[in-house]
Amino acid sequence: MKVVGFVGSPRKNGNTDVLVQQVLDGAVEAGADVEKFYINEMNIKGCQGCTYCREVDGCKLKDDMSQVYDALKNADGFVFGSPIYFFQFTSQMRQVIDRCWALVNPDFTSRIEAGKKAIIVSAQGNPEPDAFKGVFEEFTQVLQMFGMDVKGTFVDVGHHAPGEAKENAELMEQAKTAGIELFK
Repeated sequence: MKVVGFVGSPRKNGNTDVLVQQVLDGAVEAGADVEKFYINEMNIKGCQGCTYCREVDGCKLKDDMSQVYDALKNADGFVFGSPIYFFQFTSQMRQVIDRCWALVNPDFTSRIEAGKKAIIVSAQGNPEPDAFKGVFEEFTQVLQMFGMDVKGTFVDVGHHAPGEAKENAELMEQAKTAGIELFK
C-alpha cells in the first residue's frame, strides 16, 4: 500500500500539515508506505487551456506536476489537505486541482484507475464547522469523478496559529484512526 499526502498550505507544520501527518502516521501504523508533497515548494504552473491533454495522455507543461500525476496514477490512497483561505482552498491546491484536467479523457472518463482511497483534511479560522461545507462537497465530487472512495473529511475549526490543531485531541485521534482504517 502506498499513501501520498498533498499539503496545500504554504505553512509547514501548520494546522493542515499537522492533520495530513496524523493521517499518514495512521497509514504507516497500518503498514503503508507514505510520501508527502508540499505543493508550495513545488514548481507548478497554471493550466494554459491549450487542450494538449485532450489529444495526448499528458500535459504539455514540463514542471513538478509530473510528480503529482505519477503519484495519482500509482498510489493506492491519498490525503488531500488545504486550509480555507478566503472561502476556498488555497491557490496552491487549486493550481493542482486545475492541472488534474490532464487526467480526464475527452469523454470525461478518468485516466486514473478507480478504487483508490482518499481523505480530505482542512483547517479554518472560522469557528462554524459547516461554514465552508460546500468547498469539501465540491472537492469530494472531483475525487469521485476520478473513481476515488472518499473515506472522510476532517476539519480543524477556530484555530489560527500554526500547530494549534494539536490542541484538538479528538480530531487528532480521528485523523490518525482514518489513516489506520483507510483500506478497511
